[in-house]
Amino acid sequence: MSKDRGRGWLRGGQAALLFSLVLWSVNAQALVSRSFTLENGLQTVLVREPKAPVVVTQVWYRVGAADEEAGKTGLAHMLEHMMFQGTEKIAPAQFSKIIARNGGEDNASTAQDYTNYWIKLSSDRLDLALSLEADRMRHLRLQEAEFDSENLVVREERRSRTDSNPTARFLEKFRQAAYGDHPYGRPVIGWMEDVKNHTIDDLRQWYRRHYSPDQAILVVVGDIDFDGAEQKVRKLFSPLENSASWQRPPLPKRVQPDQTVRLDLHDENSQLSHFFAGFSTPSFTMGDVKEAFALELLSTVLGSSASSRIYRQLVVKEGLAVSARSGYGGLSRGEELFSLSATPRPGVSLEQLEEALFVEVEKLVAEPIGERELQRAKNGLIAGHLFAQDSVDRIAWLIGRVSVNEGDWRLLVEEYPDRVQAVTAEEIQQVAQRYLKKSRATIGTLQP
Repeated sequence: MSKDRGRGWLRGGQAALLFSLVLWSVNAQALVSRSFTLENGLQTVLVREPKAPVVVTQVWYRVGAADEEAGKTGLAHMLEHMMFQGTEKIAPAQFSKIIARNGGEDNASTAQDYTNYWIKLSSDRLDLALSLEADRMRHLRLQEAEFDSENLVVREERRSRTDSNPTARFLEKFRQAAYGDHPYGRPVIGWMEDVKNHTIDDLRQWYRRHYSPDQAILVVVGDIDFDGAEQKVRKLFSPLENSASWQRPPLPKRVQPDQTVRLDLHDENSQLSHFFAGFSTPSFTMGDVKEAFALELLSTVLGSSASSRIYRQLVVKEGLAVSARSGYGGLSRGEELFSLSATPRPGVSLEQLEEALFVEVEKLVAEPIGERELQRAKNGLIAGHLFAQDSVDRIAWLIGRVSVNEGDWRLLVEEYPDRVQAVTAEEIQQVAQRYLKKSRATIGTLQP
């Protein structure tokens, strides 16, 4: 019986390795791309992906919530809303309707490091997408009536998504505790009092300062002809003038307390208890890139799926939790929070859960993971990367997300499989030892 299992594992191990190598070889092929910068500073990346007759345009502005001042939080998000409220050519609230009438979709997002706008249309409508984005980059009409209405929308968004949600309130306070006075500690949507006090002049100043070709990156991915697409970009965006020069200042260094920071909250509206721990770590665009890849694999091994360590141990084997996972984003221009989170089963205390979680962390600190477990984690990451390449949206998002923080997008698109394969078990152990220290963690609990 043991011999059969041994031979079966060998076949399975070989299959896993073969699967990984197949994915690796497929992803090793570079994207068919073209990059150029206009005289006004607009960086442009074109990627030809002819799998379907669609095209996605994404405009990334190098400004986000972390660039706001204390007392003026939420401006980046507020302007995101106003970018759909008309220009000198487009009437208020007509932007998305024009896209919909042409069979497309559009949306936007704001984060700590960026504001992003995207349009997805059939590839023969590329002119429309580019003309709409060029128009609102410099010709937005910011009117009092539309601002007053949209400000009420944002207030309601904050009330519904954060203020009336116990878990969201807890996570907002947790992030504030973890980052302290650092800009990453402020909510992207802004504090409610700040949002109420926004004025139309605040938005006009923000728009004039930050929405400019030299502060933007244009990414176009889909079934496109390079020469034709570049000609369209140059025709529509080259005439746009830059705003008053603004250089994004570096983020301040987060002050790391040399002790565990604890946040324990009780909320009568919460139905469940939650445990959350955060550890300050470097990102792909700061510090050592090899460490960032090791941290991504560390998160995969520790708790990114139902086959990972803390889920198998705490949920399946010990029955202490109904959920348990880890997280590492890695794409911030500042420090990242490597996270551990879990929800205990009824009758299990948060103290028990915390102890069990850190037992699993200490195992990774004390001993390198085995080759089989490491290869399984690598296979999962590379497979996910491959599947993501089937989406023009995802390709464009990753290129823009890395570029907006001055990173090299090829590192996380074209070189990703090689970088993942190069990580060793010892390197994963080293980042666990260096960063997953309970004495430097922010730990938060939420109880009903």
